[in-house]
Amino acid sequence: MPPLFPATVALYGIACALFFAHLYGPYYSPYYSPQHSPQHSPQQGQRQQAATGVSSLARIALALAFASHAVDIGWLCTKGMHPVVDAKEALSFFSWLLCGAYLVLSSRYRLAAIGVVLVPMTLVLDLAARLSPGNGARSAVSLLAIVHITLASLGVALFAVAACGAVLYLVEERNLKQHRAGRLFRRGPALETLDTLNRRATAVGFTLFTVALITGAVWLLQTPGGDGLLSAQYLLSSVAWLVYAGLIAARIGVGFRGRRAAVLTVAGALTAVAVLVVYLVRGGRGA
Repeated sequence: MPPLFPATVALYGIACALFFAHLYGPYYSPYYSPQHSPQHSPQQGQRQQAATGVSSLARIALALAFASHAVDIGWLCTKGMHPVVDAKEALSFFSWLLCGAYLVLSSRYRLAAIGVVLVPMTLVLDLAARLSPGNGARSAVSLLAIVHITLASLGVALFAVAACGAVLYLVEERNLKQHRAGRLFRRGPALETLDTLNRRATAVGFTLFTVALITGAVWLLQTPGGDGLLSAQYLLSSVAWLVYAGLIAARIGVGFRGRRAAVLTVAGALTAVAVLVVYLVRGGRGA
């Protein structure tokens, strides 16, 4: 067990509690939305300041958890338990990348509502990695394999953040059409912001995933035995790549956006996450 694991779990837990407090705290006003009501009373302004303060504390706690988690990953690497050669560590590494992707994007966009979903997900994945039994099977891998798996994991993490934003977009849009303004609508980002997040996170993730797909093909062709490019992981990766390639082409070519882009983003993310699941089930062997 890595030395800072208890501190990491505690910090993730604090961040979870603060993100939930931001969304469901007692300062919440059902009649006030800073996005859609520019004029408000001093009391409403105080509520908004309180909400902003809680959101900032949540990001600070999450940043500390991210740093503590990084130290643990580095410590395990010195013991030979690198994410590339151990399925448990790959899962923990993915949860760390997911946290990092969210922190980077939340520094530009107001994404506390997405944090309510992503931060508990990060905590659960890290707990699953640390508490699940290991298979003890570790083997040396090439630099190409390290680059491939690292880029693929980061690409999937960005897809996951984009997918969470897409789900929030679909929920907010439905509530708007039904003339219902709940907490997610009032505390969450504007629809335009969510669509922009979707576009940018998908574009960066797609670039990384494309390089990962190429390096994965080279790695597989250099590896004797196995199914090669017909392996379940590579086929699923190719399907995910095609979905996102179609989404990006549609955005550029015909101005594809909004609900249709959100649905395709979720579909692509589910396929990409399936690649990670297959990798974990097979014990971290293969591309």
